[in-house]
Amino acid sequence: MTNRIAGWNIGAATNRGGPRTLARGAAKFEVAEKTKYPMKEASDVVALPGGKFLVVGDRSDKVAVIDAEGKVTKLKLPGLVNGKSQLEGVAFDPVRHHLLVSREEKGELLRYEWDPEKGAPPKLEKTFKLELDGRANKGVEGLAWLPGDASPTGRPQLLAAKEGSPRQLLLLGDGGGGKPMKVQLEDQVKSVCKDFSAVAVDPKTGNVFLSSDESSTVAQLELKRQGDKVIGRLVQSFPLRDKKGKPLERIEGLTFNGRGDLFVLTENDGALHKLKRS
Repeated sequence: MTNRIAGWNIGAATNRGGPRTLARGAAKFEVAEKTKYPMKEASDVVALPGGKFLVVGDRSDKVAVIDAEGKVTKLKLPGLVNGKSQLEGVAFDPVRHHLLVSREEKGELLRYEWDPEKGAPPKLEKTFKLELDGRANKGVEGLAWLPGDASPTGRPQLLAAKEGSPRQLLLLGDGGGGKPMKVQLEDQVKSVCKDFSAVAVDPKTGNVFLSSDESSTVAQLELKRQGDKVIGRLVQSFPLRDKKGKPLERIEGLTFNGRGDLFVLTENDGALHKLKRS
Protein backbone atom coordinates (compact mmCIF):
# COMPACT_ATOMS: atom_id res chain seq x y z
CA MET A 1 0.00 0.00 0.00
CA THR A 2 1.28 3.48 -0.87
CA ASN A 3 1.31 6.05 1.91
CA ARG A 4 0.77 9.74 1.34
CA ILE A 5 2.00 12.73 3.29
CA ALA A 6 0.74 16.21 2.47
CA GLY A 7 0.57 15.52 -1.24
CA TRP A 8 3.67 13.31 -1.47
CA ASN A 9 3.61 9.70 -2.59
CA ILE A 10 5.61 7.66 -0.11
CA GLY A 11 6.32 4.19 -1.32
CA ALA A 12 9.43 2.15 -0.66
CA ALA A 13 12.43 4.25 0.37
CA THR A 14 14.38 5.31 -2.70
CA ASN A 15 17.82 6.91 -2.76
CA ARG A 16 18.89 6.12 -6.33
CA GLY A 17 22.38 5.70 -5.03
CA GLY A 18 22.36 2.54 -2.95
CA PRO A 19 21.92 2.08 0.81
CA ARG A 20 24.30 3.64 3.30
CA THR A 21 24.63 3.91 7.06
CA LEU A 22 23.96 7.39 8.43
CA ALA A 23 25.69 8.59 11.59
CA ARG A 24 23.71 10.08 14.45
CA GLY A 25 24.19 13.02 16.77
CA ALA A 26 25.88 16.38 16.55
CA ALA A 27 28.55 16.75 13.87
CA LYS A 28 31.90 18.27 14.89
CA PHE A 29 34.12 20.55 12.83
CA GLU A 30 37.29 22.58 13.14
CA VAL A 31 38.11 25.71 11.14
CA ALA A 32 40.58 24.96 8.36
CA GLU A 33 41.56 27.06 5.35
CA LYS A 34 39.69 29.48 3.12
CA THR A 35 39.80 29.90 -0.65
CA LYS A 36 39.02 32.98 -2.71
CA TYR A 37 36.41 32.66 -5.45
CA PRO A 38 36.03 34.69 -8.67
CA MET A 39 32.36 35.68 -8.45
CA LYS A 40 31.01 39.15 -7.64
CA GLU A 41 27.83 39.26 -5.57
CA ALA A 42 28.08 35.50 -4.93
CA SER A 43 24.88 34.03 -3.53
CA ASP A 44 25.28 30.25 -3.14
CA VAL A 45 27.63 27.31 -3.64
CA VAL A 46 27.26 23.58 -4.24
CA ALA A 47 29.83 20.79 -4.23
CA LEU A 48 30.12 18.74 -7.43
CA PRO A 49 31.61 15.31 -8.14
CA GLY A 50 35.39 15.17 -8.46
CA GLY A 51 36.15 17.76 -5.77
CA LYS A 52 34.67 20.66 -7.74
CA PHE A 53 32.46 23.53 -6.58
CA LEU A 54 29.94 25.67 -8.45
CA VAL A 55 29.26 29.25 -7.34
CA VAL A 56 26.31 31.37 -8.50
CA GLY A 57 25.80 35.12 -8.20
CA ASP A 58 22.80 37.40 -8.54
CA ARG A 59 24.43 39.79 -11.04
CA SER A 60 25.57 37.40 -13.76
CA ASP A 61 24.14 34.79 -16.11
CA LYS A 62 27.41 32.88 -15.78
CA VAL A 63 28.36 30.53 -12.96
CA ALA A 64 31.88 29.70 -11.78
CA VAL A 65 33.07 26.09 -11.61
CA ILE A 66 36.18 25.68 -9.46
CA ASP A 67 38.06 22.39 -9.85
CA ALA A 68 40.19 20.59 -7.25
CA GLU A 69 43.32 22.45 -8.42
CA GLY A 70 41.64 25.85 -8.19
CA LYS A 71 41.16 26.33 -11.94
CA VAL A 72 38.03 28.34 -12.73
CA THR A 73 35.67 27.78 -15.66
CA LYS A 74 32.76 30.12 -16.38
CA LEU A 75 29.53 28.61 -17.71
CA LYS A 76 26.64 30.58 -19.17
CA LEU A 77 23.17 29.56 -18.04
CA PRO A 78 20.50 29.80 -20.78
CA GLY A 79 17.32 31.70 -20.00
CA LEU A 80 18.96 34.49 -17.99
CA VAL A 81 19.83 38.09 -18.80
CA ASN A 82 23.35 39.20 -17.91
CA GLY A 83 23.30 41.65 -15.01
CA LYS A 84 19.80 40.64 -13.92
CA SER A 85 20.13 36.95 -13.10
CA GLN A 86 18.77 37.28 -9.51
CA LEU A 87 20.23 33.83 -8.73
CA GLU A 88 20.14 33.10 -4.98
CA GLY A 89 20.16 29.32 -4.53
CA VAL A 90 21.78 26.36 -6.28
CA ALA A 91 21.57 22.57 -5.89
CA PHE A 92 22.87 19.61 -7.88
CA ASP A 93 21.25 16.19 -8.26
CA PRO A 94 24.15 13.79 -9.05
CA VAL A 95 21.79 10.98 -10.05
CA ARG A 96 19.62 12.69 -12.64
CA HIS A 97 22.30 15.28 -13.46
CA HIS A 98 20.04 18.21 -12.69
CA LEU A 99 21.39 21.65 -11.84
CA LEU A 100 18.67 23.65 -10.07
CA VAL A 101 18.81 27.38 -9.39
CA SER A 102 16.36 29.79 -7.75
CA ARG A 103 15.63 33.39 -8.77
CA GLU A 104 14.51 35.18 -5.62
CA GLU A 105 12.57 38.23 -6.82
CA LYS A 106 11.15 36.42 -9.86
CA GLY A 107 9.95 33.60 -7.61
CA GLU A 108 11.24 31.05 -10.10
CA LEU A 109 13.09 27.77 -10.04
CA LEU A 110 15.06 26.77 -13.14
CA ARG A 111 16.13 23.20 -13.89
CA TYR A 112 19.03 22.45 -16.20
CA GLU A 113 20.24 19.17 -17.60
CA TRP A 114 23.98 19.10 -16.95
CA ASP A 115 26.67 16.49 -16.37
CA PRO A 116 29.82 18.25 -15.12
CA GLU A 117 31.94 15.22 -16.03
CA LYS A 118 31.04 15.37 -19.73
CA GLY A 119 31.79 19.02 -20.37
CA ALA A 120 28.64 19.85 -22.36
CA PRO A 121 26.96 23.20 -21.54
CA PRO A 122 23.87 23.25 -19.29
CA LYS A 123 20.55 22.85 -21.10
CA LEU A 124 17.46 24.56 -19.71
CA GLU A 125 14.76 21.92 -19.25
CA LYS A 126 12.02 23.61 -17.28
CA THR A 127 11.08 26.73 -15.32
CA PHE A 128 8.79 26.50 -12.29
CA LYS A 129 6.91 29.32 -10.59
CA LEU A 130 7.27 29.01 -6.82
CA GLU A 131 4.20 29.50 -4.64
CA LEU A 132 5.60 31.32 -1.63
CA ASP A 133 4.26 33.32 1.29
CA GLY A 134 5.41 36.87 1.98
CA ARG A 135 7.46 39.46 0.12
CA ALA A 136 9.17 38.74 -3.19
CA ASN A 137 12.56 40.00 -1.97
CA LYS A 138 12.46 37.61 0.99
CA GLY A 139 12.24 34.46 -1.10
CA VAL A 140 14.36 31.35 -1.59
CA GLU A 141 17.96 32.02 -0.52
CA GLY A 142 19.29 28.46 -0.61
CA LEU A 143 18.66 25.09 -2.23
CA ALA A 144 19.87 21.56 -1.48
CA TRP A 145 19.20 18.12 -2.96
CA LEU A 146 17.98 15.62 -0.35
CA PRO A 147 18.66 11.93 -1.18
CA GLY A 148 15.98 9.34 -0.47
CA ASP A 149 17.83 7.61 2.37
CA ALA A 150 17.96 10.92 4.26
CA SER A 151 14.46 12.06 3.36
CA PRO A 152 11.57 11.78 5.85
CA THR A 153 9.31 10.80 2.96
CA GLY A 154 11.66 8.06 1.73
CA ARG A 155 12.07 9.75 -1.64
CA PRO A 156 14.63 12.20 -3.03
CA GLN A 157 13.46 15.79 -2.76
CA LEU A 158 14.62 19.37 -3.08
CA LEU A 159 15.00 21.59 -0.01
CA ALA A 160 14.47 25.33 -0.23
CA ALA A 161 15.35 27.82 2.51
CA LYS A 162 13.18 30.95 2.47
CA GLU A 163 14.97 33.93 4.00
CA GLY A 164 12.16 35.47 6.00
CA SER A 165 8.75 37.15 6.26
CA PRO A 166 8.18 34.32 7.17
CA ARG A 167 11.28 32.13 7.59
CA GLN A 168 10.54 28.71 6.11
CA LEU A 169 12.16 25.44 5.15
CA LEU A 170 10.29 23.91 2.22
CA LEU A 171 10.21 20.51 0.53
CA LEU A 172 9.74 20.23 -3.24
CA GLY A 173 9.86 17.37 -5.69
CA ASP A 174 13.46 16.42 -6.51
CA GLY A 175 12.97 17.77 -10.04
CA GLY A 176 11.81 21.13 -8.72
CA GLY A 177 8.06 20.73 -9.21
CA GLY A 178 5.13 20.26 -6.88
CA LYS A 179 3.49 22.50 -4.32
CA PRO A 180 5.98 23.46 -1.59
CA MET A 181 5.48 21.59 1.67
CA LYS A 182 6.42 23.50 4.83
CA VAL A 183 8.63 21.76 7.37
CA GLN A 184 7.29 22.42 10.86
CA LEU A 185 10.33 23.89 12.60
CA GLU A 186 10.79 23.73 16.36
CA ASP A 187 10.83 27.11 18.07
CA GLN A 188 14.51 26.63 18.97
CA VAL A 189 15.46 26.67 15.28
CA LYS A 190 14.06 30.15 14.72
CA SER A 191 15.45 31.36 18.03
CA VAL A 192 19.04 30.63 16.92
CA CYS A 193 18.59 31.70 13.28
CA LYS A 194 17.21 35.22 12.81
CA ASP A 195 17.04 34.59 9.07
CA PHE A 196 17.77 31.68 6.69
CA SER A 197 20.58 32.36 4.22
CA ALA A 198 21.56 28.89 2.98
CA VAL A 199 20.84 25.17 3.34
CA ALA A 200 22.83 21.96 2.83
CA VAL A 201 22.49 18.22 3.53
CA ASP A 202 25.20 16.45 5.52
CA PRO A 203 26.17 13.20 3.72
CA LYS A 204 27.30 11.58 6.99
CA THR A 205 24.25 12.17 9.19
CA GLY A 206 21.61 12.94 6.56
CA ASN A 207 20.74 16.00 8.65
CA VAL A 208 19.94 19.42 7.25
CA PHE A 209 22.17 22.41 7.99
CA LEU A 210 20.65 25.91 7.91
CA SER A 211 22.74 29.07 8.12
CA SER A 212 21.77 32.52 9.35
CA ASP A 213 23.49 35.59 7.97
CA GLU A 214 22.14 37.87 10.70
CA SER A 215 23.14 35.48 13.50
CA SER A 216 26.45 34.22 11.97
CA THR A 217 25.21 30.79 13.00
CA VAL A 218 24.52 27.38 11.54
CA ALA A 219 21.85 25.01 12.86
CA GLN A 220 21.87 21.23 12.42
CA LEU A 221 18.36 19.80 12.04
CA GLU A 222 16.93 16.32 12.00
CA LEU A 223 13.85 15.93 9.79
CA LYS A 224 11.24 13.49 11.06
CA ARG A 225 7.88 12.39 9.74
CA GLN A 226 5.07 12.89 12.25
CA GLY A 227 1.69 11.84 10.89
CA ASP A 228 1.01 13.95 7.82
CA LYS A 229 3.70 16.50 8.77
CA VAL A 230 7.47 16.74 8.62
CA ILE A 231 9.11 18.14 11.76
CA GLY A 232 12.47 19.89 11.89
CA ARG A 233 14.16 19.21 15.25
CA LEU A 234 17.22 21.16 16.38
CA VAL A 235 20.22 18.88 17.00
CA GLN A 236 22.72 21.67 17.67
CA SER A 237 23.71 25.17 16.66
CA PHE A 238 27.13 26.80 16.63
CA PRO A 239 28.64 30.17 15.65
CA LEU A 240 30.47 30.53 12.34
CA ARG A 241 33.88 32.11 12.94
CA ASP A 242 37.24 32.36 11.20
CA LYS A 243 40.56 31.17 12.60
CA LYS A 244 40.92 34.36 14.61
CA GLY A 245 37.52 33.86 16.21
CA LYS A 246 35.87 36.68 14.27
CA PRO A 247 32.24 36.00 13.23
CA LEU A 248 31.79 35.31 9.52
CA GLU A 249 29.76 38.02 7.81
CA ARG A 250 27.43 37.93 4.80
CA ILE A 251 26.99 34.15 4.83
CA GLU A 252 25.51 33.29 1.44
CA GLY A 253 26.03 29.56 0.91
CA LEU A 254 26.59 26.16 2.53
CA THR A 255 27.65 22.85 1.04
CA PHE A 256 29.34 19.56 2.01
CA ASN A 257 31.92 17.48 0.18
CA GLY A 258 31.74 13.68 0.18
CA ARG A 259 33.98 13.45 3.25
CA GLY A 260 31.51 15.52 5.23
CA ASP A 261 33.56 18.71 5.46
CA LEU A 262 31.38 21.83 5.62
CA PHE A 263 32.06 24.77 3.29
CA VAL A 264 30.71 28.26 4.00
CA LEU A 265 30.47 30.91 1.28
CA THR A 266 30.83 34.53 2.43
CA GLU A 267 30.25 37.52 0.20
CA ASN A 268 32.16 40.37 1.85
CA ASP A 269 35.59 38.72 1.75
CA GLY A 270 34.89 36.68 -1.40
CA ALA A 271 35.89 33.43 0.26
CA LEU A 272 34.89 29.81 0.65
CA HIS A 273 35.66 28.76 4.24
CA LYS A 274 36.35 25.09 4.96
CA LEU A 275 35.27 23.56 8.29
CA LYS A 276 37.03 20.21 8.45
CA ARG A 277 35.09 17.36 9.97
CA SER A 278 36.71 16.07 13.15
